[in-house]
Amino acid sequence: MTKKIGIGLFLLVFASCKFSNTLESDKKLSTKIETAFVAKDKKVDFSQFDGFNWNQLLILGPYLAVGHIEKGLGLDLSNIKENGIEYSDAFNLLIFIENGKSIKISEVSRSIGDFTPIGILIDKNEAIFQKTANGKITLVK
Repeated sequence: MTKKIGIGLFLLVFASCKFSNTLESDKKLSTKIETAFVAKDKKVDFSQFDGFNWNQLLILGPYLAVGHIEKGLGLDLSNIKENGIEYSDAFNLLIFIENGKSIKISEVSRSIGDFTPIGILIDKNEAIFQKTANGKITLVK
């Protein structure tokens, strides 16, 4: 009996360690981003979202496979693989990266528009977006 309890505790600890590094969407940041894009034609400079350090932004659209993007870009996205973007069309996933590792994520509702481009790394100082008349949120060049 005690052996079964010991094995059960080991499995519980092992499972909790596996998922304890998983990032969850920062709801406050998501609200800030969504609010910033309410007005059309307004430019939003993501470098102004402070409170954490990051140097690159990666945006994933619905149904994109995190593992595929991770390999293609040579990143460590292991802490967001359980996010669910691969199976949902309700949100865009904004991944804030510091030195090749995801450090914060934001699930931004698609009701404000779809981001473009997706699946590429965007440097922090270039992460300025604008909502267009057709509802797309595009990178300002």
